[in-house]
Amino acid sequence: MKLNKKFSFHKIDKEFTDANKYYNDYGFVIIEDVFSPYDCNEIKNKAIELVNNDKSDKAIGFSLKKNKHHSDHNFLSSAHKINFFYEDKMIREDGSFKDKKINCISKLGHCLHDIDSVFKKYSYHNNLKKLFQITKIDTPILSQSSYIFKQPFIGGEYLWHQDSTYLLTDPLSCFAFWIAIDDANKTNGCLTVKPTSHKGNIRKRVKLVNNKIIREDLIKDEWDEENNYDLEIKKGGVVLFHGSLAHKSLENTSNLARNAFVLHFFDKKTTYSKENWLQRPKNFPFIEYF
Repeated sequence: MKLNKKFSFHKIDKEFTDANKYYNDYGFVIIEDVFSPYDCNEIKNKAIELVNNDKSDKAIGFSLKKNKHHSDHNFLSSAHKINFFYEDKMIREDGSFKDKKINCISKLGHCLHDIDSVFKKYSYHNNLKKLFQITKIDTPILSQSSYIFKQPFIGGEYLWHQDSTYLLTDPLSCFAFWIAIDDANKTNGCLTVKPTSHKGNIRKRVKLVNNKIIREDLIKDEWDEENNYDLEIKKGGVVLFHGSLAHKSLENTSNLARNAFVLHFFDKKTTYSKENWLQRPKNFPFIEYF
């Protein structure tokens, strides 16, 4: 099957076998037209509303390029809250904003799916539930959710990484739904992946040690820039990708936003690592998806 294959949600009932093979072969699959423009706009408007209602006057910076979140506490507490992460370049040294908050925001995370009613509606949407047949996982747990703004001109770069680095299970079971809220292309920072890289080992580990985030190199080799594939996708489409698939996105240097809503899952039948940074409090446990 050719690498540039895209599947239509409206025909997916007849293509689950092909979609599953494509996913197993390459580590990702693109499904078009999963959500309508209305759906995407409702999600985006809710994200904007949350940012505008943020009462903080000091920012928490975020930069995957520099591998820092400026505040481990803000990052760790987002496991059971909706926290705000602002573009590192849009924050002054004193923590104040260089512009309106909505023009400085990088992302929201990481419990949108279990706290906010609009995000919950789409996180557990029937259209998404249908796509689990591609993964062959029938006991998924939705562990985290992020809303990424990728602002025009300032949207930051995400370096090569694998999501199982952050959400380790035994055996490996992490996967993600990446929902395109805007058209995503090479000019505004679409996802770039390394097809078949999910068949190799994870190269880094981010874990929680004594309530601090520790980063560890498991394989010291860095990802090269050969055999990359850009995942250009229209608004309302979904990228399903394996937790071990290497992926990145470049800075958004265009005048168009590239918003995305991202959901990460693991299989309930596996063992979720106690060293993962994302740990829910005992009074707010993970819930079964189905």
